[in-house]
Amino acid sequence: PMFVRMTFTKIDPATVDTVVALYNSEEVSGVIGRQKGHRFHYLLRSVDEPTDYVSVTAWDSREDAEAYERSGTYEELTGKFMQFYTRPSQLRSYGVVGGE
Repeated sequence: PMFVRMTFTKIDPATVDTVVALYNSEEVSGVIGRQKGHRFHYLLRSVDEPTDYVSVTAWDSREDAEAYERSGTYEELTGKFMQFYTRPSQLRSYGVVGGE
């Protein structure tokens, strides 16, 4: 079953444009998109708290998501954003149990 990972972050408001551009770059989105089992990824901004962001990645399986993390690529990519965080990021994983 599909597996979803969400990285919750709080971004310095002065750096939002830079963060969005970096996330959408080949250097980040391109690398994520080439990982085995990748289905999609999105960067979400809270409508209630505009400095709260969530990076969502979806995978064919839990094994694919965990292989991505074990490879060091997840750590490398999140490291590119550390300077923009106003608190440590938090990674959560979910198994998809319903929907289309």
